[in-house]
Amino acid sequence: MRTILQHKYFSSLLIILVLTFSQSIFSQFEVNNAISELSILQDRLNSENINETIIKDVRGKSLSLRASALRCVDEVEPLVETLKLEVEALEQINPEVDIEIYERLSEARNKLTIEDAQLKNCSLTVVRSTRIIDLSNKLLNDLTTELLGEKGTNIIEAITSLPKQLNLLPELFLDKTLKQINAQSLILFTLFLILGFSFGFFIGDQIKKIQYYEILKSLDRGLILNLRALFKPFGRVQAPIIFGSLGIAAAASLSLSISISESWIIRLAISPFLVTVLNVFNNWVTGSFSPTKIEGEKKKDAAQTLKQKLRFLTLVLVLSYIIFGPEWLTSDVASQQSLIRIGIVSVLVISMMSVLNSVSAVFLSQGQYGILKMLGYSALGVSFLAELSGFHNLSSFVLSGFIITLLSVYILWSLLAFSDTTMNWINSSTNIASIKIRNVLNFTRDTGKPKLALYQLFIDAVLWIVFVSVLFRIWDPTGTVIGTLSSYATEGIPMGDIRIVPTNIIAGIIAFAILSGITGWIKSWMDRRWLRQITSDRGARDALVTIVGYTGFTISLLVGLSIGGINITGLAVVAGALSVGIGFGLQSIANNFISGIILLFERPIKAGDFVSVGDVEGYVKKISIRATEIETLDNQDMLIPNSELISGRVTNWVLHNPYGRLIIKIGVSYGSDVEKVKTILESLSSEHDQVITDSRASPPKALFMGFGDSSLNFELRVRILDIKKRYDVLSDLNFEINHQFSKEGIVIPFPQRDIHIKESSDKK
Repeated sequence: MRTILQHKYFSSLLIILVLTFSQSIFSQFEVNNAISELSILQDRLNSENINETIIKDVRGKSLSLRASALRCVDEVEPLVETLKLEVEALEQINPEVDIEIYERLSEARNKLTIEDAQLKNCSLTVVRSTRIIDLSNKLLNDLTTELLGEKGTNIIEAITSLPKQLNLLPELFLDKTLKQINAQSLILFTLFLILGFSFGFFIGDQIKKIQYYEILKSLDRGLILNLRALFKPFGRVQAPIIFGSLGIAAAASLSLSISISESWIIRLAISPFLVTVLNVFNNWVTGSFSPTKIEGEKKKDAAQTLKQKLRFLTLVLVLSYIIFGPEWLTSDVASQQSLIRIGIVSVLVISMMSVLNSVSAVFLSQGQYGILKMLGYSALGVSFLAELSGFHNLSSFVLSGFIITLLSVYILWSLLAFSDTTMNWINSSTNIASIKIRNVLNFTRDTGKPKLALYQLFIDAVLWIVFVSVLFRIWDPTGTVIGTLSSYATEGIPMGDIRIVPTNIIAGIIAFAILSGITGWIKSWMDRRWLRQITSDRGARDALVTIVGYTGFTISLLVGLSIGGINITGLAVVAGALSVGIGFGLQSIANNFISGIILLFERPIKAGDFVSVGDVEGYVKKISIRATEIETLDNQDMLIPNSELISGRVTNWVLHNPYGRLIIKIGVSYGSDVEKVKTILESLSSEHDQVITDSRASPPKALFMGFGDSSLNFELRVRILDIKKRYDVLSDLNFEINHQFSKEGIVIPFPQRDIHIKESSDKK
């Protein structure tokens, strides 16, 4: 009883330490303060002076509080359950046995009361913060719906109010930047103009000399020329003008303290840079770096047409930027000049439809993704009709969303194509850089697609996740959808009594991939740098590398599962439950697994050995946990279950040394000189370079074995240096024996039968 009490005392002490540690963890999260802050946030939402900024701020703080409260619940709930079990166990013991039992019971009850109150407050915080988040989302959706449904000046009203707009036109071009220019600002303009011009000349000169860069000399010259064509808009002539105008814009913004939205002159100075960047993108879309190969006269003509349409679209976009500023079509100036705005939007929509048609001709020539093309035309049509009807906010939202979506789709497509091209280059290129990458990843040329596929899958998954998040940010102006998805991703999705946290799962997968990669690097490093110096036995090296590999894989898997939120203890229970199934259903797999471990440790066979297993004969290429790979003399790869190598009969021709014995059976005709036959056989076999003639083994010996039906039977027994070459040695000796016997007149007989036919006469 005393021993039991001591154990319980230590367990109670451990629980107290855990509780103390947990309280230190949650010292930063005060539940009472969180509840008070939630009340303040609720009051802010109920106030009359509410706008989008306030709602988003309230929602952001509520999301943060809910995340902290959920972590509190996850940590405190197991402690409460543990304390309940402790209290139940102590209540079953008579306090008169030991006064310490009563003290421990009182202390456990007090701790349970405190932690249970903490748990309830954390749960209350989760509930209240969730309600505020839901209310914030509803208010944001209502505001967005109201904003997009707001009706302004339609086309008819814009035409009728043309005189008023003409009167406001001078204000559109009235820029206070001109009024604030003085001598000091002119000096600054000149300085920044010179700096920008000099930097632009340097950039243009470097682009012209791109083929002479040391880092690019190993690349194909055609690729260099394509790079020059891509960045041609930043040429030696254009670049000084581009960066000089940027210098003027920077000087005006700094010296006059004017933002870009307040001055069309600053925007005009920035416009050459914007046009150049868009032209580079234009060259990318219609040039050699396009994701699809533009080949054939028809496609080249379509690409040239697309290029011209993109240039016109660039002009319209930059012009609208200069007139209306970075807010584009939602500024106050745009609402005042409704006719100009309607005209620009109409031109943009028509231009985008034309571009979309050319994009289909260049990239979708076989009619793929027709539904996406139809959605594009529909979005542009909705934007055009909304603009004419006066729903300017809706028109701007749809039009800008469509342009950014089209750009994002093309960038995603280009990056996916670049990822595929890069992986193929690493796998098959003879470039020095690709060779070094293959050495690091430990595979040879044209054999690394399975390994590279994992990296490509990871890169593609990241690209798609980023693309989907961009789409949500474009078409969900309130941010409610992506906010909800983010909360589910970080806080988890409740499923019964458990919560699945996608970010933890992704982190676990990433950790598993990284640790698996490190394991592969360690295996390669051990084999190249360490094991080769310790032992020259290839089999021993392979066994150690295999064991390290499986150990690293197991550790990587356990770490990944632990980070992913899977309880390793529960996994052990499941594994114990599955052991019965393994004993019956997976018996052969378990047998092969244990046999593989025995082969790796005992090493009765190793990589490079020449073995015979049943009717399979060949070289051992690789010993894995489940099966052993044997390459036959016909260059066929045979997978032999490890259990057959342990329980069956296996002939290892080179277990301790590569020596072996050949027995060549020969028959000569009756009447032959047997002494000469013996001398010929022993002498010619001794002359072969593979036959052992020194003291390492017995010398070649010819034995007279008996009298056959048609021949005198001999056996030539020789020891050779490498049993793997026995077929070559056997063939060589047979050629020589036949040649020498023919030369000496010794006949090798073949079986003959004499048939005697007796004639009988009929007696009458």
